[in-house]
Amino acid sequence: MSTDGAVTLRTLAAFDPPGHPYVDDGLTAPQKLSWSKEISSWMQAEITAQEPDPDHPGKTRPVLGPKNIPRTPLAQFFNGTITAFDVDQEPVAITWIGFPNLVKTTNPNVPQRWKLADATRDVQDEYLEWSVKKDTHGNVISVTFTCEGPEYWDFLSQQQPDTVVKLYQAMNPDFKSQIKKSDLFPGGRYRRDNKWNSTTTSGTIAHLVQGANTLSAEVDIAAQGTVIRKRDDAAGTIITDKIELINCSGYGQPKRNSDPTIGDAINSLARKGLSVSVANPVAIYMHSFNTGNFQLDVEGTGENMVDVPAGTFRWQRGNIAKNMGLRLQIKIPDGVLGTGESNKGKQLTVSDIVDTKNGQNIRYGAQFADYITMTVKGVAISGGKPDAARLCPYKAAKKTAAAAVLGLVGESVATAEGVETDDLVATEEVKPCDASANSRRANTRW
Repeated sequence: MSTDGAVTLRTLAAFDPPGHPYVDDGLTAPQKLSWSKEISSWMQAEITAQEPDPDHPGKTRPVLGPKNIPRTPLAQFFNGTITAFDVDQEPVAITWIGFPNLVKTTNPNVPQRWKLADATRDVQDEYLEWSVKKDTHGNVISVTFTCEGPEYWDFLSQQQPDTVVKLYQAMNPDFKSQIKKSDLFPGGRYRRDNKWNSTTTSGTIAHLVQGANTLSAEVDIAAQGTVIRKRDDAAGTIITDKIELINCSGYGQPKRNSDPTIGDAINSLARKGLSVSVANPVAIYMHSFNTGNFQLDVEGTGENMVDVPAGTFRWQRGNIAKNMGLRLQIKIPDGVLGTGESNKGKQLTVSDIVDTKNGQNIRYGAQFADYITMTVKGVAISGGKPDAARLCPYKAAKKTAAAAVLGLVGESVATAEGVETDDLVATEEVKPCDASANSRRANTRW
């Protein structure tokens, strides 16, 4: 904004890496520019509905949505490195709860839903994943959460592989001597779901690995959320219900907290004539963590509880004060000892923390996810007109397999991924989908 209060429109010089300026992984200026070009390419693919064709260098092909229906060009989504906008505006925070809603709706009771959410990262699909370390008695020693997109770590592994190894070791100090480059780069290529970043039981974690939790999926939802939809009725009624909207546009899973919330917030801006984009730096963040209900049971009696000691909730990457948390570790500091007849002199653990709202001691990392609010931030250009509303390329199917899949508790816990597109029925004839033939298909939420 200029000194006289007028808004100055300009383009971004580049998209910054996630967490900038509070995270610095040592990328060089050319490497940062390469990352920016990667983000820009995703946005341009959304805007033009075209992507590079790997089989025909120099040519493009249509970007495909669910059921192989081609996306259409977007009039109200913009790329901030190409289109000038008010770069000084306060981004709009779109928020949702980090606990997986698919788990909660199919298994609403506790502790069952906490147990299910802790069982595998495949069901942690709200852009928040975690891993829990327990002692031999089943007490929780630590819980570590991340919301960092895998594409950034893929990029970092290509540009600075040794930095990736050092970050893994620094973020998981209890296993520093055990973490080897060969673990992360089997066969010489970085593996997202390597042995130190795949389970919920090791306490080690680096970034998101659940199939739908990607940065490009975030961009896809924000972009497709700008499409104004209408019903196929005589009045051409504009769709404003968030579930009807996501089923209509086919940009995610309607039973999640995140996908319909993001799409609804973006679409509400588009209906007002605003053009929208994802704020720089493009990332998913932990917006806040409500710790007000947690107390430490120092005596082990459930009475005379005290505040959780300083240093228990450690923000290790990002800046939660700016609503840009990327990595959170929860661990009682060494030297915090119990008192009273049963706990005297005992090193206390996370399981000695009590959620006073429900009276439950912490036995699962998922109990904290109930209190973590996630966010994606949007920016906008005002003064435009809404694009013409479009009919739905999809409609909701009458049945879903999600509840059946997520109902598997005790025997094996399966992921809801892979059944999401069964919730959508194309309203036009389409060809069979070849996932390997569409480079963006693996990075979308449907």
